[in-house]
This record gives sequence, structure tokens and C-alpha cells, in this order.
Amino acid sequence: MSEVINKLLATCTIDKRINGRLIVRYEIEVNRYLHSQDILKMKTRAEQCKDEGNKCMKESKFTEAVIHYSEAVKHEPNSAILHSNRSLAFLKLDQLYLAMEDAKQAIKLEPSWPKGFFRKGEIEFKGGQYQHALVSYKKAMILDPSDSGILSAISKTNKEMAKDKKEAVRTPIVFTILGLIVGVFIVSADQFLTKSPALQFIPLQILLVAGCGGIGFAMAKIKRYFIVSQRESCLEEPLDLLKEMGDKQEEMNTPIRQNPTSHTHHSQAAGKQRMRKGKA
Repeated sequence: MSEVINKLLATCTIDKRINGRLIVRYEIEVNRYLHSQDILKMKTRAEQCKDEGNKCMKESKFTEAVIHYSEAVKHEPNSAILHSNRSLAFLKLDQLYLAMEDAKQAIKLEPSWPKGFFRKGEIEFKGGQYQHALVSYKKAMILDPSDSGILSAISKTNKEMAKDKKEAVRTPIVFTILGLIVGVFIVSADQFLTKSPALQFIPLQILLVAGCGGIGFAMAKIKRYFIVSQRESCLEEPLDLLKEMGDKQEEMNTPIRQNPTSHTHHSQAAGKQRMRKGKA
């Protein structure tokens, strides 16, 4: 590389004697050459880190793979492949938010690349958001209709969606039936195991059984609510506890400033008090 630069600079010196304006062109060529060499080095380093990351993925060393892919991204930040690979490594570590961020970046860098949408669908599927996953898979299929992996993922997602819907309908029924059984058991125990039953009237017995069934139904709905909330929170940005602690520490270390207006009023009042004492 030094020989090429020396040759260009020597040419610049000769041409400067002939025409002083020509040296600018050669300086541009030198800078362009140096810049291309830097880019080549960065790409070479990124490729090495990528290979190391791929090796770690094969050995199920997902944390190390994230480190290698992150180093590769530093050298080549506009590579959709690197972001997609790191997204997969985060997915294996169940870091769904970070995996989604890399998948979105891969889509942003290469909108026509089906792998980015496929990766996004994998993350949404892992988080239980089957409807969103199906949309992502279908976008990937539009870009590459011949990929059997995408078709298999769509089929799997449809099955999970049907299973999830069936579970959402079945759970309240099961919990309600269990509640009714508990209510019948309580009424039966009251009637046959006690000397003086507390529930002597049939309407009260029916009301108790129905109430137990209603409690079972409510418990099923609460369970479903927590499941849906958990799925939605999987892809939300996690709290940065270190940042929160740092902000609180700054607030504690910040001195409380006294209001200058109140200090002025206090000084004036003290002065008037001294004048009154002097006159007295």
C-alpha cells in the first residue's frame, strides 16, 4: 500500500511543476484509496467476527455469539445479515426485545430480504403473538414464495392460533364447571354432614352453586388476562434499573437551592426589627 501512495505522491510532485491544479486530483485519489483500504479492513474484520459468531451458534454458545456479532456490527453496521444473525442469538437467549430490535433493523436495511421478516415472525411466535407472526411470515412468503421453511412456519402458526383460540373458549367452561361442582359439594356437605343445615331453602342452595360457578368463570378470565398481558410484555423494552438508580443518586446529590426571594424578604424583615429596637 505504501508503494502505491509513494507513486501517487511522486506523480503529484511532477505534475505540480507542470500544472499546480492537478495535485488536487491526485490528493483526492490518495484519500479515496486510503478510505477504500479502511473499508476493506473493516469488512474483513466483520467477516472474521461473523464466522466466530456462527461457530458459537453451532456450539450453542449463544452469549458468546452475541458478543462476536456485536463486534462485527461495529465494523459493518449496515449489514442486514449481521443484525439477523444477532437477532437469532438473542432469540435463543429469550431476549425477545433485543431480538426484535435487530430484526427490525435488518428489515430497514434490506426491505426486500425475506429473512428479516421471517426472523421477526419467529420472535413474535416465541412471544405468543401468533396473529402478528402470521403477518410477518406472509410478508416473507411474498418475497420468496418457494421457501419451504416459510410455508412450514405459516402452517405451524395457524395450528397454534387454532389451539390458542380453542383454549381461550375451553378454559372458562372448565373453570365454571369446576366451580359448580364445588358449589354442589358444599351444599351436599351442608345437607348430609351437619345436624342442622344452614341452607334449608332450595333458592339459597341454587344461589350458592351458581355463585361458585361464577367465581370459577371469573378466575378463568383473570388467568386469560394475565396470559395475554405476559405475551404483550415480552416484546416491551425492559426497565434500565442502573439508569433509574443513577437518576435517583443524582437527585440525592443535588443540593437544595434556597429561594433568593424568600431570603431577601427575611433580610428586610430582620432589618426593620433592628430599627424598631433602636428607636425604643
